Amino acid sequence: MENLEEIEALARGGDAASQYRLAALLERSGQRDAAREWTQKAADAGHPGALYTIACELLAARPEEMRVDEAVALLTRARQSGGGAAMRLLAVLTALGLGVKQDWAGAVALLGEAVEAGHPAAMRELALLAESISGRRWAGAKLLAAAARKGDWIALAYAARRPGLMSESEAAMTRASLRKRGVDFISLDPLTEDRTARPDIEIEDLVSAAKASPAEPPKKDILHEAPLLYRIPALLSRDECDYVICASAPLLTPSLVVDPEKSAADHAQYRTSDGALIGLLDLDLMLIAIYRRLAAAAEVDWGNCELIGVLRYRAGQEYKPHRDYLPEDENDYSEVRRTGQRARTLLVALNDAYAGGATVFPELKIEHKGRTGDAFVFENTTASGVPYPETLHAGAPVIKGEKWLLSLWCRERRFWFWD
Repeated sequence: MENLEEIEALARGGDAASQYRLAALLERSGQRDAAREWTQKAADAGHPGALYTIACELLAARPEEMRVDEAVALLTRARQSGGGAAMRLLAVLTALGLGVKQDWAGAVALLGEAVEAGHPAAMRELALLAESISGRRWAGAKLLAAAARKGDWIALAYAARRPGLMSESEAAMTRASLRKRGVDFISLDPLTEDRTARPDIEIEDLVSAAKASPAEPPKKDILHEAPLLYRIPALLSRDECDYVICASAPLLTPSLVVDPEKSAADHAQYRTSDGALIGLLDLDLMLIAIYRRLAAAAEVDWGNCELIGVLRYRAGQEYKPHRDYLPEDENDYSEVRRTGQRARTLLVALNDAYAGGATVFPELKIEHKGRTGDAFVFENTTASGVPYPETLHAGAPVIKGEKWLLSLWCRERRFWFWD
């Protein structure tokens, strides 16, 4: 047990690490004002964790209230002091072009710095990003195993099911521990594939692989012309789908409907899933690479896309018949006047081990239930913005298991402030 009096004495004596630790303890006990004061003291002394924490607070504000330049300055100081978390967040801002010049190669280089600094999440992120872009599944195995040894829970989930990264007994104990901690939303069963002749790649080569341009999306299979509906098989790999699930699972809350006229009770009856939006501070380069591929698959500029949403439907849960184009209101609650209608919707099946749960278009006589990684895209409006009422659709009730679904709504005009 930590000695609070001893930590406070060290903090008052000017020890930055103790100041930051004291701030964390005060925050945990609900003393937020005092916690902020000690965080600021630690930041003034150059503590990279404190600098990172304050930068995150500045970036967590509403877009029009963000103090991006100040956040970038703080993160740059933290990077210079060896802060891996700051390097990782600077990589995200560089990939987005938010507060700094947009530069994908530069973003990957920053991620590589975070890896060299020993940041576990950065290690896992680079390993899986390089595999995703290069198509070489085992390329990041060595780095992924290192991230798992440092305790990154997502890396543990991947490493425990990839043969050869842990001993069989260690992998079995890891899987049991993860399940006990509630990580049962992705399959932890060991893979059976052979990794023979698939050597690990060193960090500098992983960085080079991650800087490459992603492949073009697979060809689409058109199901209906006007409104346009099409599917793209295997747009995302299983590893990529699991990554999205892991990133979103801690963020889940009861799903809502963008309609200011509906009450909370209406929402609860109309859409019974849990949902998450992957916001700025939840993004990493792996998710940004996926984000861009989704936009390409939907054939839209990615700056027109809303945040990635993830839905989890348990047995009995559903989304009743609805349309994705939005109502307009006096206060522009749905932001239609600012950014236009939701012209297209993209859905990706993140898993397929469930019964029921198909997406049904009753007026078009179309029903879709994809396999893991399959994408489904449909128009909500004409090219001139006129809504298609026949796009009425529903998420049928899940009968057994859990359904995980990625959703991305694409506006007519630019939606976000980055890029």
